[in-house]
Amino acid sequence: MDNWLKYFNKEEIAGFMDAENLYGKAYLICERVFYGKKRKSGMPYLTYLKSVADKFSDDKAKATSLLHNIMKETNITANDLSEIGFPSDVVKTVVLMTRKQGESYDEFINRIIDSKNNIAVQIKKADIEQSMNLDDIVVTDDYLNRIEVKYKPQYEKIMGYLTDLEGEIR
Repeated sequence: MDNWLKYFNKEEIAGFMDAENLYGKAYLICERVFYGKKRKSGMPYLTYLKSVADKFSDDKAKATSLLHNIMKETNITANDLSEIGFPSDVVKTVVLMTRKQGESYDEFINRIIDSKNNIAVQIKKADIEQSMNLDDIVVTDDYLNRIEVKYKPQYEKIMGYLTDLEGEIR
């Protein structure tokens, strides 16, 4: 609970524990923990997270997409997410979507695909799409290179997996 106390008072934490609206809870948490933070693109972190979440209609997927970088960017842990009342499948997906120390980006994407966790794959797809979206950001040569070298190959890998998966379902 100590990690939550860095961001919220005890009454707010108690409110989160009782909240049933997962997206609302995730949004209020992200609004506070990402306050003032920006991505490498210069986009405010919450704006980016919301743009990823907006690609989903399911409350659980929207909440998970908001939380998908919380363990990477803050000191919040899986145990903290469980304590505050997020369901185990949401917590497991957030853990899956947290890149491990020393793990290459390619290994990270392969781990998500190999998990066959459809929500994680869909969120990562939406995450990469948003990272490649050049609207509303100042585009630098460094960021364009990041898109070409890091995001596009992994996006193509995820799209190939999803296309193969759709073929198996038919």
